[in-house]
Amino acid sequence: MKRHRRQISLNGRWKFRTDPDGMGDVSPDAVRNTIGATQQECQFFAPEFDDRHWGEIVVPACWQAQGHLYNGVAWYRTRFDHHAAGGAVVRLDFRGVDYFADAWINGYYLGSHEGFFSNFSFDASRWIRAGENLLVVRVESPKDANVKVGPVAKNVVKGALQDWDCNNLDVNPGGIFADVRLLESREIAIDRVKATPYVDAEGTRARVHCKVTLLNPTPEIKQVALRARVAPDNFTGPESGAAAEIGRLVPGVSEHELWVDVAEPRQWWPWDMGAPHLYQLRVTASADGGTLDEVSDRVGLRHLRQVAGTWECYLNGKRIFCRGPNYVSEQLQSNMTRAKYEADVRLMREANMNMVRVYCVVEKEEFYDVCDELGMLVLQDFPAQGPLSNSSDMVRRAVPQARDMVNQLYHHPSIVTWALGEQPSLENFEKLCQALVTAAAEEDSTRFLQQGACVWEWEIAKAKYDWPIDYHLLCGWFPPDMNYLIKPFRTLPDSEGPAGRSVADLAIKQRQLLEFVGEFGSPESLPNLESLRKFLRDEELWPLDWKALERRCLHGEILRRWIPEPQSLQQLIDASQDYQAFLFKYHVEFYRRRKFDPCNGCLFFHFKDCWPAITASVVDYYGVRKKAYYALKQAFNPLHVMMEWPDPEGEAAGAALRKPLHVVNDFHRPYDALAVHWQVTDAAGKVLAGDRIACSIAANGIAEVGAAAWQLPEGAGGPYTIRLRLDAAGQQVSGNDYLIKVRST
Repeated sequence: MKRHRRQISLNGRWKFRTDPDGMGDVSPDAVRNTIGATQQECQFFAPEFDDRHWGEIVVPACWQAQGHLYNGVAWYRTRFDHHAAGGAVVRLDFRGVDYFADAWINGYYLGSHEGFFSNFSFDASRWIRAGENLLVVRVESPKDANVKVGPVAKNVVKGALQDWDCNNLDVNPGGIFADVRLLESREIAIDRVKATPYVDAEGTRARVHCKVTLLNPTPEIKQVALRARVAPDNFTGPESGAAAEIGRLVPGVSEHELWVDVAEPRQWWPWDMGAPHLYQLRVTASADGGTLDEVSDRVGLRHLRQVAGTWECYLNGKRIFCRGPNYVSEQLQSNMTRAKYEADVRLMREANMNMVRVYCVVEKEEFYDVCDELGMLVLQDFPAQGPLSNSSDMVRRAVPQARDMVNQLYHHPSIVTWALGEQPSLENFEKLCQALVTAAAEEDSTRFLQQGACVWEWEIAKAKYDWPIDYHLLCGWFPPDMNYLIKPFRTLPDSEGPAGRSVADLAIKQRQLLEFVGEFGSPESLPNLESLRKFLRDEELWPLDWKALERRCLHGEILRRWIPEPQSLQQLIDASQDYQAFLFKYHVEFYRRRKFDPCNGCLFFHFKDCWPAITASVVDYYGVRKKAYYALKQAFNPLHVMMEWPDPEGEAAGAALRKPLHVVNDFHRPYDALAVHWQVTDAAGKVLAGDRIACSIAANGIAEVGAAAWQLPEGAGGPYTIRLRLDAAGQQVSGNDYLIKVRST
């Protein structure tokens, strides 16, 4: 996170009141003759306004997190002492206000801002004074589209935080949810540093280009020296630096450049490919030997390349296969801390995931810091979830927010892809998403770009734009006659739609749809009983109150298609978690058997509940792992042994089975002395067949290494289990198992 030389926190307890009638910035003349209104009930920003009877609220925090279930306008007021030296530049800096914000200091208007996630600041130098100061902020969080009443185009950029089928539809976050601070410097200020690493594919040569934006709020021309230093942050190595003289720094905002050649460069890698080396970048502006301002941040050196029109992607010259989840941390983001983010990312790593798709939100800065440190790749969505308004007004308002997202997160080496729309309509894809991706490309020419994830009319998008297809495959969950849940009012053929009768329908999908699967599965399961009792009453749990479960996001009608009718609550919990574990594992192994032919990655939906709910998460709201978490941990093993799946409906009695065995290796080193052991056992654990197969696997490769062959007994029987074990140098490195059901012929 960017650090300034002098920053003063304004966090704490502020005065607060809601303003549903919008009276706070109305002129007294406008309310003089209104019945029941007085001049004292307007202009809440005025220093003389009496706020003694207002309530209090903690800043930072969403106001819903403090008991205000409200949408509309609310006001914040705080008084603070400030003792600035003469000639100081003082900026008021907000790290996140949801959604519209206006600010006044000592009764003087500073400016306005739109967008929940973006940092913004105002120059308060002219209006701040020594001693006590008054800061007033008007926040408006409007209630926008409501999915409860059907598909409605959204008019604000809130993504998955509002009206998403996995969050609380009665809550639309609002308020000052991130830090507020004063940034103080002498005479001038470093407004922004945009650092771009240029590294050759071998990593032997590296330069960092620093674009430094300076603010000179005085009417005078200044003479300033700029210096940039790059030093190892999480390893030991030499420091590098560069300097430049700005002979005539004119009043206002100006941009300047510095190039730093990095000595003995170390590249940033995801955890399964190497070490996530990070550097500390420090930029200083000085004059006459004294420091005027200084900003520090972290960067990573890495080289990205993508084959045009495809998902064939290379990091530091090595091709990558992405394994991981879709992720939203919390609907009320102010509840998140660095420790919580770190716990989540460590759970992902523990389950062998190397990429996380930040699903239609921008998380707090601490999340990306953790991903940088732990070597987790990030596919970053713009917060555009489902159909948005396609008006030109929406385009004008959304494009600056796309630029903000790119520039705000630009320095994080973990982020490799910007995605500019989630399941947009074709109209959105061709107008709004096109405008967003154009803006992102102008701000960042180094990362991969995705114009829109899962445009159902993918043939048009591919033919017209040569779009690298990111498709969403939900076979085994949404039945074909329920496609309205995904694409309203459109009926799709079984073999073409995103759904399917069972996971077996994956085999008939067109190859282009497998190139990158940014969302798959979506099977919902209940958390364990202890977690359920934290947010549901006992009388809602048994006998089952399906309406109560559905109010917590469960699609009960769909779940009941895939599992037996439950005879107890525990049976429902177990059956739903078992089916979820099976479905996720089936999907993952289907894609991994097609590694680079054509699949380049698969990201399941989704990692964790963002409120106490019943969804497709594999970790519930309280951090408890479901069975599917462990199934994914097995299936995502970078070095993994797997088998062509038995028929989920059951194999024919008496059939001669021959199931090819595969070893996949996502590590970038070969394994020459491997052995695959397979074994068939009956329900009592008796071994019926087995073998050992010696094999090897290339770096970042996949190979069919043999087959498990066995004659099923005649007549009804089973189920049987096939267990696989992969040994390297005599040590087990991967294990797997499959259940074989038997159906009579």
